[in-house]
Amino acid sequence: MDRFALEGGLREACERVVAGQRAVLEQRVQIRELEQCGHDAATARALLRIYEQSQATNIVDRNRLYREFTIAAADDRVLFDDDIIDYQLAA
Repeated sequence: MDRFALEGGLREACERVVAGQRAVLEQRVQIRELEQCGHDAATARALLRIYEQSQATNIVDRNRLYREFTIAAADDRVLFDDDIIDYQLAA
């Protein structure tokens, strides 16, 4: 995958992490409100576990893409630096 595709994928993965965090926090609020009103929160807790598992997957994916992007960016810099040296030798 090229650096630009990795960058787009990384951006999307970061957005999924932010959205996942928001969903987890909102679900925790729902659970607290249900419990404060004396309602059963078992289904809400099960949904929270699903959100948390999904969020863990989102974070792993984001971190993997970040590592790949960092490596690709470093490779690009090495290629660019080599090009500069070649131009300097040619001059």
